[in-house]
Amino acid sequence: MTIRNVYLDCEFLPADPTLKGLVSIGLTDDQGVDYYAVHRDFDIKALGRSEWMMANVWPSLPKPHGDIRLHGKWPRLDKGDRSVKTAPQIAQDVADYFAAADAETTHLWAWYGAQDMCRLHSLWDNDWSVMPEQIPQWFNELEQLRWQAGGPEMPNQPAGLHNALADARHNRVMHEFLAGRTL
Repeated sequence: MTIRNVYLDCEFLPADPTLKGLVSIGLTDDQGVDYYAVHRDFDIKALGRSEWMMANVWPSLPKPHGDIRLHGKWPRLDKGDRSVKTAPQIAQDVADYFAAADAETTHLWAWYGAQDMCRLHSLWDNDWSVMPEQIPQWFNELEQLRWQAGGPEMPNQPAGLHNALADARHNRVMHEFLAGRTL
């Protein structure tokens, strides 16, 4: 049986479990096929009110050239950037991403991924009856795999922390690191 491993990360507003709370999504697989999107309609004002989100997530999002937050103005997203998409566009792209594989099954992996999985499924209003069948309904938890491997020190992420695609790619690195170490 052929297996495709896909690694997921989302950036999101922790207090908003709705689709307005999804900021960005990153996917990569074991062949290095990537997908990245920023949700065009996330609650940018809520992001702007969070010092942590502004310091950690905002720097990796596309902004109009020279855009800075001054005098209480809210940050602006570059809605002309090709990665910035509506939720229906992201849902279709993600469905296409999962459907494009020739593997017999897909294993989805995430690091502390319960919220990421909820955000992925929110693209279909968390309704599995309308979610395309190729979208996994469950995921493998990398932290559990780490625990099964005896809790080794994990590789550091060299760059891009809190960018959904960079984090998804690092999930792949962590999975490869742990794969040969499980008990």
